Amino acid sequence: MRAWALSLTLLACSGCSRRAPPSEGAGASASASADADAGAGAGAGAGAGASVGGEGARVRVIDPGKEPREALRYAWRVGQRERLMMELRTAASTESGGSTTPEIGLPPVRIGVAIDPQSVSTDGALIYAWRVVSTRVDADAGATTPMADGMRAEVAAVEHLAGTAVVNALGLTTALSVNLTSLPDAGSGGSGQMIEQVRQTLRDLAAPFPEEAVGRGARWEKLSQLSSRDARLSQTDTFTLLEVTRTGGKVDDELAQTAPSQPLPTPGMPGAQARMDSMLASGDAKTTFDRSRLAPQTRFEGTTTMVVSSNSPGDGPQRRTMILRVGITLTGSIAGGGGGGP
Repeated sequence: MRAWALSLTLLACSGCSRRAPPSEGAGASASASADADAGAGAGAGAGAGASVGGEGARVRVIDPGKEPREALRYAWRVGQRERLMMELRTAASTESGGSTTPEIGLPPVRIGVAIDPQSVSTDGALIYAWRVVSTRVDADAGATTPMADGMRAEVAAVEHLAGTAVVNALGLTTALSVNLTSLPDAGSGGSGQMIEQVRQTLRDLAAPFPEEAVGRGARWEKLSQLSSRDARLSQTDTFTLLEVTRTGGKVDDELAQTAPSQPLPTPGMPGAQARMDSMLASGDAKTTFDRSRLAPQTRFEGTTTMVVSSNSPGDGPQRRTMILRVGITLTGSIAGGGGGGP
């Protein structure tokens, strides 16, 4: 969830300005990206597909907090199936040539994901299978038809998405793959950004813990270098331990993301070129975690500002600033018959 900003900004760009149906390259690119990373998690039982690992993330303690302190670890339960419900709410505005477009709300999106633990390794890592089991686009609240249709195309791309992942006892994902057979066919529509959003949400799903013992009021920092098939960025999460109990706790997460200047994809717009000149994002999440579960209860609010330069045969050179407000709610629960809480 915490890797929301860039993928959702690109998703908003897709939903707000759909000049033409995406070319076959959009779906083909996703498949090619997946194929290039195939097997990255195979050693842990993961199927072939696009992988996103957390092995590059660095966690360091800023303040160990009050006594008593303990080394926080997850104690995963095999057979305790979970259900994650993800709700995305976005609103975008643009500034270009001295004029500002009023903020437009994109249709809210709801995605349900089933989480099926497969095994726990001797060092406490959870290997699990995941699959999207429900999707919904609420095309109301004044959303225009092109925007609603654009969001439906994005969400349709994840309707059958499935894969496997590995997360260690600190809550850091070390492998995540998408089954190639669950990806949409080339030319089926959508830019692939919703696929990225689902992958990034699963990769950062659990609240990460530091190696060191910490107590209430502790602060630690997680530094990540993130990349997708479309863009790359740097992310800093600063966590504060608000509450800790025998079975769980609460953390506050202050997020900051920056991205260097880089080219952007322009699916469905032959001859067009686009470049992200700069991107800055910030936000705050309140998370309640259970040390036996992967999916937490999280509410996030954030803002991202992205400056994009483009040049297309129809419009010529343009430079615009997009401001995106994002709200994300993650609700985790135990699936029926899959075990009980702690």
